[in-house]
Amino acid sequence: MIQFDIYRDATKEIYADDIPEFCASEYWGNLSNKVSFVFSRLDYLNDILVSICEKVALYNINFKKRNGLNNKRTVITPYIEIIHVMSDLRMIIDELIALLYIVEKRKELGDYPCKIEVESIGNLLGKWNENKFEDVSFFLDYKALLKNVNDITNTYKHSFINDHILFYRQLEKPIVYAVRNFSKEYDRQKNKLLAIPLEDIVNDFNTMFKKYNSLLKEMTYEQIVIDFENKKKI
Repeated sequence: MIQFDIYRDATKEIYADDIPEFCASEYWGNLSNKVSFVFSRLDYLNDILVSICEKVALYNINFKKRNGLNNKRTVITPYIEIIHVMSDLRMIIDELIALLYIVEKRKELGDYPCKIEVESIGNLLGKWNENKFEDVSFFLDYKALLKNVNDITNTYKHSFINDHILFYRQLEKPIVYAVRNFSKEYDRQKNKLLAIPLEDIVNDFNTMFKKYNSLLKEMTYEQIVIDFENKKKI
């Protein structure tokens, strides 16, 4: 079963010490709550992933039997649910980028910045295209994942022909399909089909998120200790 790897045990509870503790922020509120909300959103998306896998499995059973029992629930709904997962995942990654940016800036400046200069996948990819790698360089190791998520979700937003994905069957396992038309024109030579197993995207995110959360805990703990030592000197 495809799942976001966010649970410590079979209870599927999110424990308090899974969440990094942050120095107080005058500008950005309770940052621990922000990470907790990311965990909650991924927990919610896991239910959607179960639904996708069940529908795709049923679709293939019916398809192979040629029994005529496939309907919009097994044919169309998985596409809608995959769009839901990918769109939410895009927003989550945007949040993770912005959060790491302000934590890195706090280490550099001694306090959180009042402005977030790097706050999304698109923003970050744009800086990399300009050979600017100084901020949130952690994500460079996951550039392929970020680019895939960016391309897919931009296609969902901007490609008029993307609903042509309904002509592609979900064979054996859930696939993220996206049909992109460049320059807002329909040209078979320019259109691009993206087809990536949903499991690959989830697994790549899991690898990134595990290392990300570990890095965040390490950085925020170090900043709390520094703040405490500085207060003792006053």
